[in-house]
Amino acid sequence: MLRLLQAVDNLSGTASPMDMTRNILDRRRFAMAAAALGCAPLWAGVLPRFALAQAESAGPKPVTSQTLFDAEAIPVDVTAGTVTEARERGLTQGRVAGFRKVIARIVARDDQARVPQVSAAEVIDLVREFSIANERSSAVRYLADLTVRVNPVAIRRLLRGANIPFTETLSKPLVVVPLMRTDPNGSWQLWEPTNAWKSAWASLPQDFGLVHLITPGGNSEDVAALSADQAAAKDLAALNALAQRYQAGGAVIVAATQNGGTIELSVSEVRSDLPSEEITLSQPAEAGKPQDDVLAAAGTAAVGVIQDSWKHRNRVAFGGTTQITALVPVVDLKDWLAVKNKLDDVPLIDRLELQAMTRDRAQVTLYYAGEQRQLELAMSQHDLTLTQQSGVWIIQTLEGARRAAAAQTATPAAEAPPPAGAPTAQ
Repeated sequence: MLRLLQAVDNLSGTASPMDMTRNILDRRRFAMAAAALGCAPLWAGVLPRFALAQAESAGPKPVTSQTLFDAEAIPVDVTAGTVTEARERGLTQGRVAGFRKVIARIVARDDQARVPQVSAAEVIDLVREFSIANERSSAVRYLADLTVRVNPVAIRRLLRGANIPFTETLSKPLVVVPLMRTDPNGSWQLWEPTNAWKSAWASLPQDFGLVHLITPGGNSEDVAALSADQAAAKDLAALNALAQRYQAGGAVIVAATQNGGTIELSVSEVRSDLPSEEITLSQPAEAGKPQDDVLAAAGTAAVGVIQDSWKHRNRVAFGGTTQITALVPVVDLKDWLAVKNKLDDVPLIDRLELQAMTRDRAQVTLYYAGEQRQLELAMSQHDLTLTQQSGVWIIQTLEGARRAAAAQTATPAAEAPPPAGAPTAQ
């Protein structure tokens, strides 16, 4: 029994040849033993499309445009008649779980029920590759953590074919403002150590979606930037000051009121690029359930609301494309490449065509999915602006737009007609 427990739970030590035989699926130790014996591992060159990543997981990271279709740290724990059977089942279950996690990330919850049912075999075809970490095994049990990389083209085809709207637009981070009062008529708490709601947010699993949420620790600088009264009053200047401290795109006030056995929640987003939005919901508490568990469940519900709000504002059926021609003011080639790289990262833009370029401007045509307001919002998440001037569309970096506005304010001039041949709004 002791040897079995060591095989399952303590596979980090040096293995003898006998232990290697018992735990042949512990790839890292088997590879080390094979190298010591001067021979190649038996699986070298013959594994299907996945890599055996043995590095320890560094924990979840914010989703990026490069990792949008990746599902990290999928736990696998399967027991079967043999370790081979357990491993096969585990790797299949892990890929299915990774696929579902990606779908949940880009599709709003009220649309997920309409996503076509996909068999395990079909999921395997939708997965581009996967990697394994923390792989352990016994004679009948297999444990690992999988990173599953789903094929974006295949996922888009699946959702478009079923007419399921989805979004690939990543939000700028939001700072969480966890207000709480233990009585509907009581005073609000925010940064106080006694605020159990703040503690609940700090302990929530950091399973990031399209909206990366930052929970401040409540240090002296946080206290100076925003008070509980300012948060309750939705003081825009104070909320923006807190958001700027964390280089975020805004703040989300998550106000929790304990009302008997229920947690009443008010979720208010304050963004620089969207109108404010407030959503209310209730989280009932089960009899005898610890308060920490009740608050954790309420926090999870609030996270779902925040993620869904963003998806609803940005979901697109991706059924066709619209085109728009615009001018991009630039200083030099480096400036143009910086703008182009940002445009390449905007998921709504299907393709970009450079029509012409002079010393101080480039003319481009964008082909994009969704509505114009969605394109503007998607571009703003990458610090780009899309505006009209004298009937001409202009694309600028946020900093470039500020410089242009400052220059125009400093030296006002009569509005000049657009240059000959410049594109007009379509």
